[in-house]
Amino acid sequence: MDKKVQSVKWLYLTVFLLPVLAMAQEKETRKEKETKIDEVVLVGYSKVSKKDVTNAVGSVKADEVKDMPVNSAAEAIQGRVAGVQIMASEGSPGAEVEIKVRGGTSITQSNAPLYIVDGIQMDNALSIISPKEIESIEVLKDAASTSIYGSRGANGVVLITTRGGRKKVGTTINYNGYTGVRKITNTLPVLDPYEFVMYQYELYNKNGVAEDITTFATRYGNYNDLANKYQNIKKRDWQDELFGKEAFNFTHNLSLTGGSDKSAFALTLNHVEEDGIMLNSGFRRSMANFKYDYDISKKLKVGFNARYSRQLISGAGTSATGSQGTNRLRNAVRYQPFEGGSNVPVDDFDPNYATLTNLVNPLILNDNEVKDARTNDLLLNGYINYNITKDLTFRSVIGYVQKDNSVNQFWGTVTSDARANNNQPIVQLTRSQTRRITNTNTLNYTKKFGNHKVDFLLGEETVQTDGETSSTYTKWLPSSIMPNEAFSNIQSAIPPSGMIQDAPKTAALPPDRLLSFFARANYIYDNKYIVTASMRADASNVFGPGNRWGTFPAVSVAWKLKEENFLKNKEWLDELKLRFGYGLAGNNRIPAYLYDTFFTTSTDYGYTFGSGVTPGATTGNTLANKNVTWEATVSKNLGLDFGFFNGRLYGSIDGYITDTKDLLILAKIPQTSGYEYQYQNSGKTQNKGLEFTLGGIIVNKENFTWKTDFNISTNKNIIKSLGANVSGGNDYYLVASGWVNNLYDFIAKVGNPVGTYYGYVTEGRYEINDFDFNPTTQAYTLKTGVPSSSAVANGSKPIQPGDLKLRDLNGDGQITTADQTELGSAQPKFYGGFNQTFRYRNWDMSLFFNFSVGNKVYNANKIEFTTQYLYRDNNMAAEVADRWKWFDNNGVKVTDPTALAALNANTTMWTPPQGSYILHSYAIEDGSFLRLNNVTIGYTLPKGSLEMLGIKNFRLYATVNNLFTITGYKGYDPEASTRKNPLTPGVDYAAYPRSRFILTGVDLTF
Repeated sequence: MDKKVQSVKWLYLTVFLLPVLAMAQEKETRKEKETKIDEVVLVGYSKVSKKDVTNAVGSVKADEVKDMPVNSAAEAIQGRVAGVQIMASEGSPGAEVEIKVRGGTSITQSNAPLYIVDGIQMDNALSIISPKEIESIEVLKDAASTSIYGSRGANGVVLITTRGGRKKVGTTINYNGYTGVRKITNTLPVLDPYEFVMYQYELYNKNGVAEDITTFATRYGNYNDLANKYQNIKKRDWQDELFGKEAFNFTHNLSLTGGSDKSAFALTLNHVEEDGIMLNSGFRRSMANFKYDYDISKKLKVGFNARYSRQLISGAGTSATGSQGTNRLRNAVRYQPFEGGSNVPVDDFDPNYATLTNLVNPLILNDNEVKDARTNDLLLNGYINYNITKDLTFRSVIGYVQKDNSVNQFWGTVTSDARANNNQPIVQLTRSQTRRITNTNTLNYTKKFGNHKVDFLLGEETVQTDGETSSTYTKWLPSSIMPNEAFSNIQSAIPPSGMIQDAPKTAALPPDRLLSFFARANYIYDNKYIVTASMRADASNVFGPGNRWGTFPAVSVAWKLKEENFLKNKEWLDELKLRFGYGLAGNNRIPAYLYDTFFTTSTDYGYTFGSGVTPGATTGNTLANKNVTWEATVSKNLGLDFGFFNGRLYGSIDGYITDTKDLLILAKIPQTSGYEYQYQNSGKTQNKGLEFTLGGIIVNKENFTWKTDFNISTNKNIIKSLGANVSGGNDYYLVASGWVNNLYDFIAKVGNPVGTYYGYVTEGRYEINDFDFNPTTQAYTLKTGVPSSSAVANGSKPIQPGDLKLRDLNGDGQITTADQTELGSAQPKFYGGFNQTFRYRNWDMSLFFNFSVGNKVYNANKIEFTTQYLYRDNNMAAEVADRWKWFDNNGVKVTDPTALAALNANTTMWTPPQGSYILHSYAIEDGSFLRLNNVTIGYTLPKGSLEMLGIKNFRLYATVNNLFTITGYKGYDPEASTRKNPLTPGVDYAAYPRSRFILTGVDLTF
């Protein structure tokens, strides 16, 4: 059955059943009596009562995300934890998700937190775990809580507990499935066909070159016919054709849980089929997770967990981490916006036109660029828990994690890669596998005597990681070969005479070994005063023999004011607890063995011997550094937890200062050393901020409840020192985002936040009064004292009226790189989220918003699509329609100053620059937004309604994700950030557009 038919039938069925089932309800269902239990949270190797927590810990429980119909846990918890930023880099299926806890601490290395799933480290776990698997998520935010994880905890720790079964409970089967459709929410406005042709007329005719004038007339027609022809021509909206399809989603979740007197089990199955809004893109995932716990005796318990997932992300997308040449979005924006009329066949590939314009029909190009990225994840872990005495417990956990990545890429004959290789297709096959074995052994002693309670933890842990990578780049495949044929028949490639095929590349990933010993002591006196102290010692082979050991201590205290006599009997006060924590955490996220020199063999460094290539050896471009050591993060946190009116109002306030020193930086070094880079400990950063969480049950009636949760955070990040990473006594260095080669558009500077934009200030455009006019030569010359931006923005061509004008900041009368300045940063002033949950009888409704205020977005698309650069016949952003004009309504060039000024009296935009792409403040936009991320309406049948069918619970729901976004940002999405360098965040360049998702689903429990 057609996907659209299936989805529409499901939608109609749900819309019909919801009101019918509601009207069929004949009596009120009494609200279940709530039993208050002592909530526990996982804080690192053990659980503690939430009331006894002394650290900054954010928690998300299963009930908060169980009704969120999204494909990853990262999406489900976005905006729900204060101090945690979760951002998808773009809107593509399976898009990479960036998670930062309290701003991140590193400036060139990863700021991702450490993920622990059921006691085992697992990379990027929130992106690959389904929300239906989650029992709880705890985010450890300050070093007092993360230092127990030592070398890996500097950027926060995310502890994920997946659902398990319960003992002495019968088998329960739950099915949750939904289907829906995605649509693009907005497109980038471009010139319409008539505006496009009029702009081309100006480009071809402005300089009066006869050949150009003839070329225009041949391609587009005579001026007198343009209005009638192109105002009525068939328009081609390439963005709509490439991104405008209805993208369907089918998601199925099935779980079986239960247990006997001695055992408990849980089986979770998940299958997702999601089409992307871009043609030929999509996401597929199948996952199975099985957990089993068994009590061998009253003292001995064992259990194991097996998790396996297979994931496929299809489609080349719109961009890559490379420069402008990898931007596929450009073709959808800039390709000729009409069909017929010119001598360009828009639906056929014309190599000459591609060379002249640097463009290819986006639909043809999309069919010729194929990418399939497959990921298989395996997690196996088991534990043994032995109660030596009633107070002393030994626990051992062993886990194995394996990740297999496979990426198949195909470039067909119309792509620039193939055209550079004899117009023949190319295939690249990339494979990698990583394996991690973890073993953790702990002794936990807990004792309560009188007013005293102690909890001691002693542990040892080993982590070893290995892996391999391989890559095969095969050129000169048969021109008629299809992508799937090419992937399985690379042997069909035949190099032209005298050419040699690239040899496959293989490499073993440097082995990573970690040995740790740790201890923690917790003391509670009179249920009022709490002290927690911990220490961890890590040894890592990442560093040299003299620097391998790092020690990470922490201490935290808490005072339960509620338990003091002057507050103990206040019925309106549930909780009042003051917390303070101080701790040291580390970071060792650099490749191993960089403290010594190793040689790598490869055909890239080979030489010809006889008829073949003999591999050579090289040390690479990174100089060894035997002195490199741990990056260290010191965190201080002061917090207050409160609760009022028997749970009706609750929340917390946290203030923190996090200082990171000895930053692990990949520094550029003088090439006279024979190398280009070296890992060094250099520099300091600081993050300080406030977090506020507030929740409440506003209405709590028999048939109606209204609950709200709100959090808001602010974080100020600054660079305190750059150490030896700068030269010449400077306190800064420039960084390139990479969307254009050799454009240094960011600055890392002491006193500034990480991710500061760096460029020119837009002054507007040059007006007539900036020039002297020579009536004889009809030439405009800049007046003395008016700075010229010719060299910077206009390819050194003479400045004319209407050209882009930049501000002369240093007042030297010329525009040079000395006039560049800081243009803001991606760091928001504050951010957060709030959730509203309503229940009326058997109806439920939730609305979840997230927001960000004060962050700037670098709209690089805006620069590219308003700059002419080297090419004509390229469409432009719609703003260009309001540019400076040189031709009147009769197609006659106007040069007289008075007439030219009158012609442009109502225009505001400058002439698209002819020089290289530069960053100027025109492209820095306010990225503040308020997004209604999720709205869900559901109806649950009264209990017992379907018992005759064995159905215990039946819920229908309808959801809209990304319903609306209130923002002044003009790009696709204010949250887009497509560059991977921590120093260059907030760049929106060729991002895959975000979509709106409308779905309906059913939740059944048997």
